[in-house]
Amino acid sequence: MKTTLKPRPRAPADSGGVPALVTRRQLAPLIGAHEITITKWQREGLPVAMRGRRGKASLYDVAKVRAWKQAREEAAQAKAPDFMASRSRKELAQAMEAEQRVATRAGALIPIEDVRRIWSSEVASVRARMLAWPRAITVRVCRIATSEGEVGVERILRKAVEDVLSQLAGGGAKPAKRRRRAAA
Repeated sequence: MKTTLKPRPRAPADSGGVPALVTRRQLAPLIGAHEITITKWQREGLPVAMRGRRGKASLYDVAKVRAWKQAREEAAQAKAPDFMASRSRKELAQAMEAEQRVATRAGALIPIEDVRRIWSSEVASVRARMLAWPRAITVRVCRIATSEGEVGVERILRKAVEDVLSQLAGGGAKPAKRRRRAAA
């Protein structure tokens, strides 16, 4: 049985005299790219009109390839960062950093490590004082409970809480005293 090869169809030339279907070698100078680049682009989605087989070159539709390349370049432009916007962000960040350095030197800002260290120390101190309450005020509470009752116990507990809150506030003024409830 004899096999006859059918000739590959050739598309008519476009208005510029360029054939509509061309090989990779013919396509390269038409779109300003190297043949290896065309092969790479083919893996990235470059449209191929007819895949080549058995030693036959693939054929490309020049108009579709140009449209694909144009869309690819436009997408790359859209992704590309705007140089002026990037520069503005950089300059703003540098200005903010300079202002922070000046404020730190002037004492208006303190390093976060110092804040954490001081805050941890204060919290530990308040915690220790609160944990010491039961031992420190038990005897007084019992004594006052028998002599003054609920009002006296409340007074002692309120004083202990105010002492801890005063210490937490930095030893400043004690919290305002609340009116006592009338004993029921």
